[in-house]
Amino acid sequence: MGLGRRPCFVVMPLVNLVKDVLFVSLCSLIYRIFRDRRRRLLPLPPGLPRWPILGNALSMPLTYAHVYYKRLGNKLGTKFIYVEALGQPLLIVNDYRVAQDLLEKRSAFYSSRPQAPMTGLVMGVKNIFITMPYGNRWRDHRRLFQQYFDTKYLPRDQEKQLEFVQKSLLPNIFATPEESSEHVANCVGGIILSMTYGLPVKTHHDQLVRFAEKAFNDLSAVSAPGKYLVNIIPQLRYLPDWFPGTGFKKDAREALDTLREEPYQATLNTMDEGVVHDCFVSGNVEKFRSAPDFEHRIVDVKEVGISIFAAGFETTTGVIMTFILAMLLNHDVQRQAQSEIDSVLGPERLPTFSDLSDLPYLSAVIKEVLRWNPIAPIGVPHLTTDEDVYDGYYIPKDCIVMSNIYAMLHDEKIFPDPEKFDPGRFIKNGDMANDDLLNPIDVVFGFGRRVCPGSHLAMSMLEITAASILCLFDILPALDTQGKPIDVVPEFMPASITSHPLPFKFTFSPRKGKDVEGLLAEYMNVDYI
Repeated sequence: MGLGRRPCFVVMPLVNLVKDVLFVSLCSLIYRIFRDRRRRLLPLPPGLPRWPILGNALSMPLTYAHVYYKRLGNKLGTKFIYVEALGQPLLIVNDYRVAQDLLEKRSAFYSSRPQAPMTGLVMGVKNIFITMPYGNRWRDHRRLFQQYFDTKYLPRDQEKQLEFVQKSLLPNIFATPEESSEHVANCVGGIILSMTYGLPVKTHHDQLVRFAEKAFNDLSAVSAPGKYLVNIIPQLRYLPDWFPGTGFKKDAREALDTLREEPYQATLNTMDEGVVHDCFVSGNVEKFRSAPDFEHRIVDVKEVGISIFAAGFETTTGVIMTFILAMLLNHDVQRQAQSEIDSVLGPERLPTFSDLSDLPYLSAVIKEVLRWNPIAPIGVPHLTTDEDVYDGYYIPKDCIVMSNIYAMLHDEKIFPDPEKFDPGRFIKNGDMANDDLLNPIDVVFGFGRRVCPGSHLAMSMLEITAASILCLFDILPALDTQGKPIDVVPEFMPASITSHPLPFKFTFSPRKGKDVEGLLAEYMNVDYI
């Protein structure tokens, strides 16, 4: 009898538990319904009127988008702008505090990336951590990068940077100043290839640097919306290779394979010969050699290797050329920076990294370079992974969020006369610092979980390059056939992702009172680093 009743006492708590779960689930469902209804009733952020289906597609700029959206924001009196193109929502953020609120404080669902069909779906570049969606694979890639290039290893990397500046950049500028743009590219590319693959780099016109530069340019080109029809009609990626007009698929795969495999294989060849240079690839090959998932790990190493060059080469080269342009146009700033360098170094030696902390005016110059022409003026796009409500406005899921870095660093309320190059902005009461002013370094490298993990390397390279050039050379206008200085009007690439100075005429001249040839004598005949 007693045994017959015992199941009732067991079942009743289970029934009550089920009731409780159903009640909580029902309450949660009702909450979500009312929440979603409330969100749908909220307005979208401010923007221009939209056409049915097309949205704002016909009015979206293909060039200088950062300038257009800054002016549009001022016209509408808003800090962020909402547009749509063929059903794709985009939010352009013109204000630093709004970017912090969304991309940093709410980074849990503002940290993914949108994918361009050509690079993401066809070429597989979605596996490069700069552009890949947020998730475990991205974390693995970023961890690989940070483990080797952590800030605690910066002295090791600075040694490599200084070696290339002194043995490659400065002697080449002295010997053939008319090729200075190429010398900058060879130096920056050489440093990245050396740190990543440990391969010897020729100090002048290195073919491997040129190969990597071209490969990355090809990668950038196929990412452009109008370059391939597949970026406009993603369904084309399913057509077979023999179908007319689909040759892009073969071109894309070959470009990616070349970029991913050739430098890596060159590193393995040197390792097989018993020559192991300390670099990202060799370090990870040795670390994972005995791992059961070695092949999987090496795929990640290859992809991160691409990421290092993709992220570091074009941006660093562009900022250095912007620095040169700014010095050419602002001789008073150039002279003041040189005077500071001379007071610290004297005439007998070249700058080292230990000198940089004693050059506060140069630090202000570099901040102004980053502010005056931010290298990524409209940032690298983020993608929302959930809907959100901000400041009373509804932001949809899968919305592309663009950080208008140009607008933030050209905000007249923060930086009066923003088009003027003025390092004095960052000087307060005669002290070479102004902590009350927005620091461009906190803006140009991105926001939240997608902030550039190599920003310390980029700043280190920019600082030592600027100090070294100004230590030895005057940056002067080039002369025309009649011996008159050629006027330079600053112009920048119209693309909205990166903003390089368009080619401009200038020259480097050894400074008077400096024994430039003597200071560079020991580096003049170095062929490889």
